[in-house]
Amino acid sequence: MSFTRWTKMWIVVTLCALWVYILYWLLCALANPYYLSYGDLPENFVPSSTLIATDYVLPLIGNIFRLIGVSLALLSLYLIWGPKPNPFSNVKKKTAVALLFEGIYFLSFLPVNILFVFYLGPLPIFIAFILQSLLVSPLLTVLSFKVWRYRKTAEETVLKWAGVAAIGYLTDIWIINVFRGLSMIHIEGIGSLISDVTSLGFLNAIITLSLSLIFAVAGFYTLHKKGNKRLSTRLIAVALIMLGLHFVIFIFYSAIINAWNWILVTEVWPIVLLGLGLSMLKEEV
Repeated sequence: MSFTRWTKMWIVVTLCALWVYILYWLLCALANPYYLSYGDLPENFVPSSTLIATDYVLPLIGNIFRLIGVSLALLSLYLIWGPKPNPFSNVKKKTAVALLFEGIYFLSFLPVNILFVFYLGPLPIFIAFILQSLLVSPLLTVLSFKVWRYRKTAEETVLKWAGVAAIGYLTDIWIINVFRGLSMIHIEGIGSLISDVTSLGFLNAIITLSLSLIFAVAGFYTLHKKGNKRLSTRLIAVALIMLGLHFVIFIFYSAIINAWNWILVTEVWPIVLLGLGLSMLKEEV
């Protein structure tokens, strides 16, 4: 599928936003070894060697892999869309490695969250991170393998796996944000849903991310089963708009409850997908 210059620009902006977010986390981790998961901790906090290995070393390595992967993805886009465009077959291996490194990133958080469940109990947010690793990492790994072995005759198969991986990625965002709300309810009680501003954040996740997931599934189904590229592009564009809108509302919600620190420990980079969705909505397919 060919994209307009504006859509290409927003795709690059999205990857750049992710790159900046990863670099921010790496710098924070180097300055404070436990910032990756906890943010600021008491001065008398003394972690065990097991916690250091699982909650600092592995996630740090995972974030380094992710930074390299996103850098490779940006390089691939430059080679494909740059002054001297290359066919995808020439950059497929770089793209495959980028996908694999993203999968390694998600897998790097699995041990620590299993450890947290073992020691602290099945808090919903820990379960969410475990599901994240088990869902996203295998899909990205399979997609990486398919892209590495890409042939023009097997393009349809690669596109199908790209759709499945994208749905898995979006499902992951739904799980993390909805389960974060469930964790707050678990801590503060069910009454917080009707008597506390916490309910606004939870409802934001339930409504916007559920709609995003529904439109995305409908878009990929329309593309692969019906072959309607125009309608599919519109549905996927709406899915991206709803995803970006979720993070716009999340930032306003954080401002209302004066919880700016939560913004810094949340992956808010997908907010730029709002621009990508609006651009795709105008695409002439």
